[in-house]
Amino acid sequence: MKDYSNYYLDPNEKIMHDGNLMLEQSLNGFEGRSVRVNDQYDTQVMIYNKYGSSAESRSVIGKPTDVKRGNVYEYDNQSWLTISFPEDYRIYKKAEIRICNNLFPIKQDEIRVLLRDADGNPVLDGRGRPQYTTEIVLVTAPCIVESRYSFTRGEQQIALAEDRIEVVVGYVESENLKLDFEFKMYGDTYRVKNIDHSNVINGEGILIISAERKV
Repeated sequence: MKDYSNYYLDPNEKIMHDGNLMLEQSLNGFEGRSVRVNDQYDTQVMIYNKYGSSAESRSVIGKPTDVKRGNVYEYDNQSWLTISFPEDYRIYKKAEIRICNNLFPIKQDEIRVLLRDADGNPVLDGRGRPQYTTEIVLVTAPCIVESRYSFTRGEQQIALAEDRIEVVVGYVESENLKLDFEFKMYGDTYRVKNIDHSNVINGEGILIISAERKV
């Protein structure tokens, strides 16, 4: 590494400046990928195939503000969930992401909808005022569903019972995220039996939801 002791600017500032410049060049170069984060904003990251891993798991590198556990990246018409706590290299962060294979019903929103007749005209009351109804809209989130082994990472995998699944989803507060909540998955009805919050820190992270098929 070069000796910046004779420069008038701080050596650490020089290193940070050059590092950020190199990162920007990489993010906007051939290795960069345009992604949408949490369906909120667009940015550039680098996504690599992890050595020795399956095609469902990759590594993401990006600016510290763009790499957080629980983030969902949309690119190439696929959703990828950040499942590991990011490694912090000051200039950039790196984490493991896995491809999402389903959608989990996070919550149900009520929306006000204008009533219309068969011809598409607004329905009015006796005073000529438009009439409305309430519709329920299901809001879903990309998730990872495991049906054979527990999501717990490590050298030993824990087999799941035939009637159980684990759903991994980015942390969010919702009335649906509670014990005994029922939801549809792969044509069956499942009931939430446990919600693991241990991978949530300061309101960021992932939830591991254990569910049992309803007989």
